[in-house]
Amino acid sequence: MKVSYNWIKEFVPGIKKNNISDQLTSLGLEVSSAIYKNNDLILDIDLTPNRADCLSVIGISKDLRSIHKTMIKEPLYKKLHGVSSKKSILKVDKKISSNYNLLTISNINNKISTPKFIINRLSASQIKHVNFIVDILNYVMLENGQPMHAFDKDKFNGKVNVRFAKKNEKINALDSNLYNLENDMPVIADDCNVHAIAGIIGSTYSSITKSTKNLMIESAFFDPNIVRRTAKTLRIQTDASHRFERGVDPTLGKYAIMRVFYLLAKYSTYDNYCYDVRTANNLPVHIQKKIKIEFNHIKDLLGVNLDNKFIVRTLTLLNFKPSVTKNSITVRVPSNRFDINIPEDLIEEIARVYGYDNITSTPDITQKKISNNTANQLNNYLNIFVTRGYNEVISFSLLPRNIQKFSSSDKNIISIQNPISEDKSELRTSMIYSMIDTYKYNATRQQFNIKIFESGKIYKSQKKKIIETNIISGLLSGLNSGFNLKADQNLIDFFDMKGDLMSIFHNITFKPSNSLDYLEKSSQAMIYQNKKLVGHCGEVKKSLYSDISRKYPLYFFEILPDNLHHTVDVKYNEISIFPKVKRDLTILLDDKISGQDIIDKVERMSLKQLKNIRISDIFYNEKDFRTNEKSMTFELIFQDKKSTLTDKKVNNLMILITQEVQKHLEVKIRS
Repeated sequence: MKVSYNWIKEFVPGIKKNNISDQLTSLGLEVSSAIYKNNDLILDIDLTPNRADCLSVIGISKDLRSIHKTMIKEPLYKKLHGVSSKKSILKVDKKISSNYNLLTISNINNKISTPKFIINRLSASQIKHVNFIVDILNYVMLENGQPMHAFDKDKFNGKVNVRFAKKNEKINALDSNLYNLENDMPVIADDCNVHAIAGIIGSTYSSITKSTKNLMIESAFFDPNIVRRTAKTLRIQTDASHRFERGVDPTLGKYAIMRVFYLLAKYSTYDNYCYDVRTANNLPVHIQKKIKIEFNHIKDLLGVNLDNKFIVRTLTLLNFKPSVTKNSITVRVPSNRFDINIPEDLIEEIARVYGYDNITSTPDITQKKISNNTANQLNNYLNIFVTRGYNEVISFSLLPRNIQKFSSSDKNIISIQNPISEDKSELRTSMIYSMIDTYKYNATRQQFNIKIFESGKIYKSQKKKIIETNIISGLLSGLNSGFNLKADQNLIDFFDMKGDLMSIFHNITFKPSNSLDYLEKSSQAMIYQNKKLVGHCGEVKKSLYSDISRKYPLYFFEILPDNLHHTVDVKYNEISIFPKVKRDLTILLDDKISGQDIIDKVERMSLKQLKNIRISDIFYNEKDFRTNEKSMTFELIFQDKKSTLTDKKVNNLMILITQEVQKHLEVKIRS
């Protein structure tokens, strides 16, 4: 919504150009741009759908007065002296409107020019100048938020009837389009014709022109749901429908029409008028609703020790008319605030006036415990996946319609009633489809070696409730060592996936299964931890990705992190602070004897000071091919936990090792 700073200043005199944007934004009325034009500042305010009360200059000013602690002087209006005995309204369907006002003016001068300041303010708000009467109605709508419509009375055949459309009724609207109406659409009609779609747009037939002398002005409250549904069906968006579908003050109709009457009388002439009104008892439930809240609840929720006087003054300036006791406060919800329903809504009102920037962050001990026990552990799992060569992906929770028939029954699938597109029509019951889609994206770019994982939620319908489940999901395919020599490369298989999962999640076991239709029957398993089901894994059924140009099978897993037991008993040995001693042992042995045989024999001696043994060199004598012997050098590392090893101690250990090797194997010790 675009609005003039000079116009706002008429209601809030203390406001300054240099800080109005910051003040509005701090109140939740975000200013997206501010442009200087003709000695004025044009503010473009992005309003959230729940703040329909600020779709007017007065509405914005009432919010600003909570900061400036000033009252607003209401614009002048011309009183209507009673309801005329000459009824202009035939009938008003109370489902459509609970408050319908109609002002009929005879012989008005509509040939005069619209005052320049009104044209300028309409232009600043991007509303076109039409003619004097229409401009006045638009001006008052911008001023106080009440949309109104004027009809040429001479084009009416009978009295005004507010009803639902009849079968096959049509209307030539002011936007030059012909609309075919349905029987659940609200209309303003006479005995013969439809003259407007209620709350949305009027017809060209009874529109106001320069030649109009007798007119009828309606100012009403139309049901937001009916207006919203009709505007969406007909694909119409007008300034009136934009306001009505968000909620216009149901009590504003008479005041707005009196304000219009004042301006028409001030700038033009007329002979006489008559006023008619229809009201019903089905006003919106929020009107005069009482909400009680404890002062301590306000302070506890905000984490700020606010003064009770500040709380009372803020709610008073926001027109909540609070009544105060020692420990609590009770308010009446104003008729223009459709968004206030619970005590926490009031706390939000207090917080935005106090200023969110003035509320300091404080740690929540309870949340910290939850974070340490659950969220941090989840992050640990995800970090380990990365260290094992997996890449994290993020995908949509919405999938194309009917794609999940392999993984879930229809009763478990949650369909979106009004999807943004057909490929986002259902909530996912498994991550396998988004994983396959990610693989397809990479495979079409010749990237067949893939290890990916995702942490998120899946959704199922159970007993008419939506169940959200946290999931860690992954997919593997390709070669298990892409950078090694080709002779050493192997295809990723089920056991590679199993090994990764066992290294990340402790104490898990795998039991063969054939219950999952989207995995191969011969290659799937359920995953358990302490006899509790924590996930499943297996080879993806080839029919699910038959359209992909693939080279290798796909393997998929899903883990339920909420079912995992995170506590692990870790046993460890302290690292010795004393230096290591390295010795080499060269042995001449038959080529049929492997180096691993030597290593196994030495390790079985269980020498406490021997920390490691490995092959460091292998030598074949190429000059003499008649012998089947080789020379192998072993590196041995010694270290003691309690003291520095002496040469004598290490030499004795080396003697024991050489004796043990020679005793059991036909070898020669060379050094």
